[in-house]
Amino acid sequence: MHEDESFIQGFLAGDPEVLQKIYKESYRYVELHIISRNGTKDDAQDIFQNALVQLYVKLKEKKLNIQKFDNYLFTVCKNLWRRENVKKRVTNIDVIPLVSEELDKAAFYLEQNQWELYKEKFEKITDQCKEILRLIFDKKSYGEIVEKYAYSSQSVARQRVFKCKKRLIELIKKDERYFQLKK
Repeated sequence: MHEDESFIQGFLAGDPEVLQKIYKESYRYVELHIISRNGTKDDAQDIFQNALVQLYVKLKEKKLNIQKFDNYLFTVCKNLWRRENVKKRVTNIDVIPLVSEELDKAAFYLEQNQWELYKEKFEKITDQCKEILRLIFDKKSYGEIVEKYAYSSQSVARQRVFKCKKRLIELIKKDERYFQLKK
């Protein structure tokens, strides 16, 4: 995504092209994250909208200096979803534990850095691997992958998915930041 001032200004102005690009490039990751954590598509849409509103307000008030818009947006969505889940939890004594602001900021920083590392390494795999993994993230079947790439069987498609995942994991683990973020 473009991280220049004109992109941010387009977002703040409600430029349809910028908003469409945000949805196209960021929403599916948010939806996948929320659905994989017992959420629904409606939850994902609500969280995504709330995150966009929060970003809009903070950018408008000049309280943010964003380096990577899509990474920041994803992290905001993850934090909103975590907070939403904490609200939904019911305990025997009806007490919801509070997270200190420092811990919340540290978790936010860690998640943002992990997401940036993932996105950076994802861009280094082949275009075909990127597309195959996107299909898997979008919950497409191996049959659909076989059709799209004219593989001979679903076994071949599974092997290809495995190799693409393995390559991405290898790239991530070779980066020195991986060990720092893992601690």
